[in-house]
Amino acid sequence: MSHTDGKWTQALPSSGLQLFVGASEFVDVAGVATLASAGAGKLTLNLGAGAAGTFFANLAALQRRLLTYADANLDQQQFGTAASVPGPSAVAGTSGPSNFLPGYPPLTQANMATLGHMQNGPTPKGVQISSVELVTAILTADATVYTMGLTKTVFVDKVAPAVTNIVALGNNGLVKTFNAQPTRQKITVVTPAMITDDGAEVILNVNLTANAGGTAVFYGAILNLSYNFN
Repeated sequence: MSHTDGKWTQALPSSGLQLFVGASEFVDVAGVATLASAGAGKLTLNLGAGAAGTFFANLAALQRRLLTYADANLDQQQFGTAASVPGPSAVAGTSGPSNFLPGYPPLTQANMATLGHMQNGPTPKGVQISSVELVTAILTADATVYTMGLTKTVFVDKVAPAVTNIVALGNNGLVKTFNAQPTRQKITVVTPAMITDDGAEVILNVNLTANAGGTAVFYGAILNLSYNFN
């Protein structure tokens, strides 16, 4: 866009962003999987008969944005907020000039400004994970274990790490049935939210155990994301 005297902002995130986290990005803590290739464009973690893989990936490619308050040099005028500076500020109850909760018409009662429902504080921005799809081929016989978990760990100086489940570790509806071709199985995040914490790490954990009479091939995971950086 051309140069302006202000900056663009948006309330609602854009959807449709995808990120593929390949097999090479995962570490098998159990040390039983083999990183292999069955041909061009096919990089996998392979599990032999009865092998129990414990895969972890640090989703470092996710871009985070901390909560950002208004600035007198970059944002609107004061608009009479409680802090006597442009809003939203660190003072509770302050907001931008419109103060409207984001949403698409028709708005629910909980989002209607005419009924006193306002947006206080900054709009969370960055990237949120809406769902995760695991790509796996389970060969010859059904797998015995197939679970996944997604966590956020926040690090504060000289404080124990605070871990929050984005998706609690469990089967989460994953089907263990064998199929010669890779299957995409989606796990939806029930309450997706922007990751705005200072010093946050997001880890994807997949546990897969091949049947004693079969093997398994793990290709990676597809992250379906929404984003808002402006």
